[in-house]
Amino acid sequence: MRTSVFDDIGVESSVRETLVADDYGSVEISNMDDVPLSSDESEGLSSYTITPTSTEPADKIDRAYDATTEKGKLEGLFRTSMTAIRSSHHEARAIRTALILLGLFTDKILYRDWTTVFYYINNELEIKMQCPEFEASLQDEKEIKILNKLQKLGDTYYFNNLYEKDLYFLYGVSLPCQLKKKVETCLQDKPGARKFRDHIRKMTTASELSGALFCLWGVFIVGGGAMARQRAIRMVGEKGVNVYQNVSGPGREMRKRDFINLWDGLAEAGSSQFKSIENSSDECMKLMNASIKDMSANPWWLKHVCITMTVLVVLAAIIWEKL
Repeated sequence: MRTSVFDDIGVESSVRETLVADDYGSVEISNMDDVPLSSDESEGLSSYTITPTSTEPADKIDRAYDATTEKGKLEGLFRTSMTAIRSSHHEARAIRTALILLGLFTDKILYRDWTTVFYYINNELEIKMQCPEFEASLQDEKEIKILNKLQKLGDTYYFNNLYEKDLYFLYGVSLPCQLKKKVETCLQDKPGARKFRDHIRKMTTASELSGALFCLWGVFIVGGGAMARQRAIRMVGEKGVNVYQNVSGPGREMRKRDFINLWDGLAEAGSSQFKSIENSSDECMKLMNASIKDMSANPWWLKHVCITMTVLVVLAAIIWEKL
């Protein structure tokens, strides 16, 4: 079983597409055929992109999301999962607006915190996927088959080692103990991320685990991972965008199609596994939104702004008294 520098950090020791991700409501569309536009809408647009920092109108975001949803089988698991997480649509828009203001792809520290948070959560997912004890605990043959399909997907997409490469560079450290300390410090004021990781840690079935993977990996594979990479690379350079390695470059539509087909074949409609994946996807998306809100509520520069404002108020009062 693969391990990471972060495996033994205890939760109590500290604390429509995103890169990642609100609720797949941010979907990159590289081909205008994906979402039909009227002639005036399409004028001057060779590509149409909706990302976590998009300022596109809500109706276009909805149309992109729905177009992606319809790529799955009618009444299949992909459509059902997409519909389940769409309930977080309005909250995701608010989060996206906050991220635009905070500057996800213009502020290196915010980007580093974002990467840290999703590394922290994804680490628990991937450890559990590869844990022999977890697989041995599954009694239902259908659950074992689901886990095996997730593991096969992981052979192509495991993200944790790539996250770690980015974080070593973004934090400017070289030792596992140093990175562990940096991650612990970042998570001290991120209760949403800690709760999400706890939630995954307590999962007992592959169906539940599937919901977490749908949210954490789907936004890269089905969403706009390649476009997010382009934005991030302009800010941090090649060494800080390893996490996008397996979801960028030629073959994006094939990667998307393969993921959707795998998802539709994960469980049969009407089965307990089907319903469990639907419910888990919904719950995990809500937890993901809460994790992102942590960064919106606690930007690194907030304390400095507060101190500066306090100083300005004091100076203004002194000047006023002298007038």
